[in-house]
Amino acid sequence: MKRSAGAHGMVMGVGLLMAACGPASESEIEVEIDEPGLEATGLKPGIPDTNGTPKLAWHTWKYAMVTALRSPLLKGDKIHPDILATKILDAAAPGGVDGKEVFGHTVRCAAAKGTVVHHGEEVYLGRGMVSSASAWTEQGLSDAVIGNVLECVIAYVNDVADGISVLLTGTQVADDGKGHAEYVHREALWCAAPSTGAVPTVSVYATLPFIANCSIDPESALRQRYCYKVGACDLNYMGSLADRVADGTCQNVGPAGHGQFTCNGKPCTMTWLQDIEPDWCREPTRPRPLDPVLFPQ
Repeated sequence: MKRSAGAHGMVMGVGLLMAACGPASESEIEVEIDEPGLEATGLKPGIPDTNGTPKLAWHTWKYAMVTALRSPLLKGDKIHPDILATKILDAAAPGGVDGKEVFGHTVRCAAAKGTVVHHGEEVYLGRGMVSSASAWTEQGLSDAVIGNVLECVIAYVNDVADGISVLLTGTQVADDGKGHAEYVHREALWCAAPSTGAVPTVSVYATLPFIANCSIDPESALRQRYCYKVGACDLNYMGSLADRVADGTCQNVGPAGHGQFTCNGKPCTMTWLQDIEPDWCREPTRPRPLDPVLFPQ
């Protein structure tokens, strides 16, 4: 993966000059393309986790997960029957697509830190990543909170299996108090809602650093990150976050560099990366054609 390089001292000097002259605007913050600047030196309240929820699993079970979030997580000390009825935890999952990872990451996002949920031989642990969702153990969540939980899970959906860590920030994201200076590069702002029935709608706004440093078109990159096949992921690409701030669709509602935004009045979730060019910013690897001599048709 491509790491940022160059005159770090010069860029940090620009960041200090901006700070001395007054608060930075959203467009100024977005100019910090591939160097630490304000984003690395300032504290970012949020919480990281590692990716690993397979794309096909998420898109197979996202509807069931919305249904599950509308029900209490537990009845007594057992998973609520309404959640079990979705079959997301069945040993023989429909279509052979296991839903346990999707459920597990949803528990990490929504259930309060310290929550331990047992089902058969599986153990699921809550991390309380969405601060407004801790009531899930006892009651179903509102659609507004479900949207934030979906954003949390979506942030870790991709098929890269080498444990890429992603930081989340937002007014509804819990803060682990660690500062997170290593997460230099803003990726995108994700806004999700359960919409009509149980179907979640997802809108994504690319940051200028992501757009500038992606080797492929940013819309294609974000679809490659989230979709398991073309036309099968219900992802609405909304263009540049800076443009949507300029036209009033989105607002920066937190201190400069904290990655706290609303779009159309809804709190959304920012993803931050340690690498400036993640794998999904590159053309997908295609298998080489078979040698016609060794493998005649």
